[in-house]
Amino acid sequence: MRKLSLCMLLIILCFSQLGGCTKITDKNTIENTKNNESSENSEEKSVEPVASFGGELKLLIRNPATLNPLLNTDRTIDQMLKLVFDPLFVLDDNEKPVPNLVDSYTLSEAGTSITITLKKNIMFHNGTELHSQDVVYTINTLKAAPEDSIYKVNVKNYKRVSAIDNYTFKIYFDQPFAFSLYTMNFPIIPRQYYKSSEDNSMKPVGTGPYSFSSFTTMRELKLVANENWFEGDVYVTNIKGIITKDEENDLNAFEQNIVDMINPKKFDWQEYAETKGVALTEYPTYYYTFLGYNFNNRVLNDKNIRQSIAYAINREDIIKNEFLNHAYITEYPIHPKSWLNENAETKYNYDNKKAKDLISAADFLDTDEDKILDRNVDGTKENLSLRILVNNDNPIRLKIANNIKESLEKAGFVITLDSVDRITYNQKITDKDFDLLLGEWKLSTIPDFTFAFHSTQINNGNNFISYNNPEMDRILQNVFSSVTDNDLLNSINEFKNLFSEELPYFSLFFRTSAMITKERVQGKLDPSIYNNYNGIENLYIVE
Repeated sequence: MRKLSLCMLLIILCFSQLGGCTKITDKNTIENTKNNESSENSEEKSVEPVASFGGELKLLIRNPATLNPLLNTDRTIDQMLKLVFDPLFVLDDNEKPVPNLVDSYTLSEAGTSITITLKKNIMFHNGTELHSQDVVYTINTLKAAPEDSIYKVNVKNYKRVSAIDNYTFKIYFDQPFAFSLYTMNFPIIPRQYYKSSEDNSMKPVGTGPYSFSSFTTMRELKLVANENWFEGDVYVTNIKGIITKDEENDLNAFEQNIVDMINPKKFDWQEYAETKGVALTEYPTYYYTFLGYNFNNRVLNDKNIRQSIAYAINREDIIKNEFLNHAYITEYPIHPKSWLNENAETKYNYDNKKAKDLISAADFLDTDEDKILDRNVDGTKENLSLRILVNNDNPIRLKIANNIKESLEKAGFVITLDSVDRITYNQKITDKDFDLLLGEWKLSTIPDFTFAFHSTQINNGNNFISYNNPEMDRILQNVFSSVTDNDLLNSINEFKNLFSEELPYFSLFFRTSAMITKERVQGKLDPSIYNNYNGIENLYIVE
């Protein structure tokens, strides 16, 4: 059995540098501790709770249409089913894929295929051993799954798969593929069980730390500890998934002690900072907030102006005021913890003087004394006047836009906020009817940015800023087709250098979120946006 922590790891929110992403805090920032601890006896040693086996942990889910993890489309069900099923690879603390069910693997020199050998003696909950044929069946099931199933996209570049023997199989790709290991986080299902004529869609069988016990529609899903899990024993014996209708009901269930743990979709640090009797386990999300430049605008096509905007914006001030410092400043759309972000530096620190100098370098002056900077280009007068498109359905986003507006005006820009509802916002993006765009992506764990910055994505993709740079196209192709880790790292570094210089987006920050747990739940949890319950084997219940 693994050596397990005997108390909740309390993450102190401090100033840190995570490879190009800067986490900011100050003495007023809350620490991730039990908020109900008394300070009256601060010198007394607290008695650590003793880890013990047993108990029941109550979580939240929606009513499932299926409990087959390959056909499921609901994110809450996917989070729960991660306790029942294991993937071939998982992401480590540096967001890098590492073997899970896999003993060894070899990627071909051309990067067009991979040969994988499974660990032996890994048992499904029904007593059968994991074999290559199960993986082949899993991949073929995913390839035939509906487009909206969660893991369908993972096998998009898989050409075919074949079993070599009971423990070895080979996957062939459509083209050299740098992210093959990143895609192998889908659940593995047992072939014989799921191919039988019996309807097993609501009786899942996997290899994970918990096995299926029972399901009552519109009420609950029950799991029980798997005594034969290949990673060892778990402390909590029973898991109960309480079915709720929506996030409002989730919050009510948590407040009424119906459930022990919650991960609010829209986490408000100001709301939860003073909550008593709970612990907050903070983690960086993949929600990346940025300011996009419309390259159809001649003023914004000037790199000096794009860089001026970057220097004029005070990201530290935004994060302090709107997120109580719970966000990571970033220079790139790369996750704060990623191994691909090592040794990166923050380039665009707030500097109003440098912003004004770059405006001057772009030849903007107040030539007609109307208090608006302008320049003459080929006989055409251009004012330093820009619109920022923002979705006013999001109050925090609107506050950020106002902060940016004030900062840019101090540097000499004339700024108008185009504050519209979500439907209008999306339509204006489609129509490219904006100068600056305050937006947010929920990025994939796969660091492929072709969708946003490759020229082929301008008309029919998500390159809505109309950024067209042959050098960026070349680098993105190199990133995608990298074979070795070293190749990928070198190509990503090329991307970062060009991105930082060209600024197709000005990166603002990655938001953080938190798992909120009742004080009866102890132990170290290591959540992420794609696996809220990562580390659940370390948790135990204190009654």
